[in-house]
Amino acid sequence: MDWIKSDKPIFNWVPTLIWIAVISLFSTLPLEPQFPLTVGYFDKLAHFFEYTILSILISRAFYRQNRNCVYRSLLFTLILSGGYGIVMELIQLYVPGREASSIDVIFNFIGALTGVILSKVVLWQK
Repeated sequence: MDWIKSDKPIFNWVPTLIWIAVISLFSTLPLEPQFPLTVGYFDKLAHFFEYTILSILISRAFYRQNRNCVYRSLLFTLILSGGYGIVMELIQLYVPGREASSIDVIFNFIGALTGVILSKVVLWQK
């Protein structure tokens, strides 16, 4: 999982920042009313996996910086991922063809929580 090897802590966050940019881009694109990917469960699964990946990347960055603060890092990861999910839903209120959804916020949070649990199991194997 050592994608970028550097002594500079900022590089630990590069994959996370790229993923945030991807989420932001796709979350703010205007949609046509009959866009097929928003139908059924695909949309909810997309939210779940987006935020699972985001949570893993944030946790990875924290892990690479300080491996001793396990629970604090995981809590901050959940707060950052879940908070970002809420902010992106609120932004969608102002994007044509989009709407904010409390169900999407729930799937974002469940994805973030799943990422935290996976990070605890994989990164901090204690």
